[in-house]
Amino acid sequence: MSCGVPGMEDAGCIFLFGYNPNTSHPIVARRIVRAKEKGAKIIVADPRFIETSRIADIYLPLKNGSNVAFLNSFAYSIIDQGLVDMDFVREHTSGYEDFVKIVSKYPPELTQSITGIDPGMLREAAHMYATAEPSAILGWGMGVCQHLQNVEAVHILAGITCITHQIGKPNSGVAPVRGQNNVQGACDMGALPNF
Repeated sequence: MSCGVPGMEDAGCIFLFGYNPNTSHPIVARRIVRAKEKGAKIIVADPRFIETSRIADIYLPLKNGSNVAFLNSFAYSIIDQGLVDMDFVREHTSGYEDFVKIVSKYPPELTQSITGIDPGMLREAAHMYATAEPSAILGWGMGVCQHLQNVEAVHILAGITCITHQIGKPNSGVAPVRGQNNVQGACDMGALPNF
């Protein structure tokens, strides 16, 4: 996690992707409500209408199995709207040209039949995320990790944070979450018996 749980309250935008905090992490869900009370914009991209969808500024009910197409289209929309922080990209990333080449094949108009998301709404969400100061992605919960496209989705989410410079500053970045307490910490410490 590059965004601590207490700092989520002070994010300008919180983007939930494949994560239902109300059922798995109620304390995080409460922090999201507090962020909303402080003026944060909330984006929820999930096939289910989760509890946080009720307070979301934008709810994107993407179709099951469309994670990569949706995220590539989200990244395309950021690039297409000129919202890339090129100074940050040049100084702190590699592979930007390859990233652009891949996502350039995913304009929202072409992915709508795959994702079920209105192109205008997707572009609005991408703009909201990229321009907020700062933004945090709370994602790759079980809705991403237990999916066939899990590695690709995580790479794209990380790429989105990098091209917008929504990482490396307070209350921004990515917050990968797991289904139970300290599962990620146990994995990071090599405590999986089968590995």
